[in-house]
Order: sequence, then C-alpha cells, then structure tokens
Amino acid sequence: MSIRNATLSVVFLAALVAPAFAEDKPKEEAAPEAPQWTEFKSPERGFVVSFPGTPKTTSTPVEGQNPLLQYDFQVSVGEDTVYSVVVFEYPAGKGPSPDNDAYVKLVNAYAKGSESRLRKRGPATIAGRAGFEAIADDSKGKLSHLIDVIPAGDRIYMLVTAGGRGHASGDDAKRFRDSFRLLEDEDSTSSQSAANPAAQ
Repeated sequence: MSIRNATLSVVFLAALVAPAFAEDKPKEEAAPEAPQWTEFKSPERGFVVSFPGTPKTTSTPVEGQNPLLQYDFQVSVGEDTVYSVVVFEYPAGKGPSPDNDAYVKLVNAYAKGSESRLRKRGPATIAGRAGFEAIADDSKGKLSHLIDVIPAGDRIYMLVTAGGRGHASGDDAKRFRDSFRLLEDEDSTSSQSAANPAAQ
C-alpha cells in the first residue's frame, strides 16, 4: 500500500487544527495561566508524549484506504496554539517502507491542507529514530508549524504543533517534540536491562 494515498487524510488533520486559529477574536485583558504539561501515554497506539493539557481524541478510517485508520490526539492552548499527535495505523505487516519521498509527500499534504508554505524540511532523528522534520508558515506570517514524521513498523506518527510567529522553533514546540517516545523502544530497553542486570 502506498503512503501517497494516506497523505490525503492529512487534510482531515488540517481541518482539526484550523479552528484553533481564529484571527479576529477580541483579546482578554487578564494574562492566561501557563498550561500544565503532563505526560500522556497511549498503550493502544504505542507512544508517550507530554501535552500542555488533556488531549481530545478522535479516530477515523482513511477514505479509500480501509482498513487504514487515523488516530488524532490534540490539545489547543489559548486562541492560536495547538499540539497534535496523528497516528496512521496500517494492518499488521502492511506498513509502508519509509523513504524520503514519502515524508516529503506527507508534509506537503499537511502544508496544503493547512494553507501554509514549507520553509524548511529534511531528515531528522526523533525519539531515536530516523524521521523527517519540516517547518511551515501561513501566508500571512502569523502562524508557525513544526511537523515531525516518525515511522515505526505498521504505524506512521506525525507530530504537529502550530502557534504564533516563531512558535515552530520555540521552547514549547521543542519540548513537545522531544517528549515523544515509542513504547516498543522502552520495552526493548527494559528487556535488555533485565537480561543484563548491572553488576553489584
């Protein structure tokens, strides 16, 4: 199964992200409270990440690609910031072979769906795995998006955070990206530690 078709479902992600960015809302006088970051674990989807709040979760089949499923975990902060983990889950043994072209198609589909323009993209190591990272900006220069893609067997994880100008290279975006971990990697580390206990 080609990842090309799966990228079309990223438009659904953009539709989820877009409502968080209303531009003409009146500003509140009181300063907003700083969000409380907490670790969120999804054993069913195989990951751990820190969110600045409790994520809303949705799942949907990818149109024309049944039984490919898309799971979304999203937290909105204030009027213009969002953090999202999207999991594309293929049937067992049917996950696509990761390659640079597939990553480019996926981030291009996100940029198109979010009406943003890619400013930077390329290979990156995320959660100790070879992946892909991109930064995109909207046409008005008001929103900055950090997009990371991590392949893992029959799943592709896509981390997206977007916020005001400069958000993609800011501390909170990096904190979100760097907190992401795959449970299968933790399980293999634990098994190796149990098999090779430290000498006393």
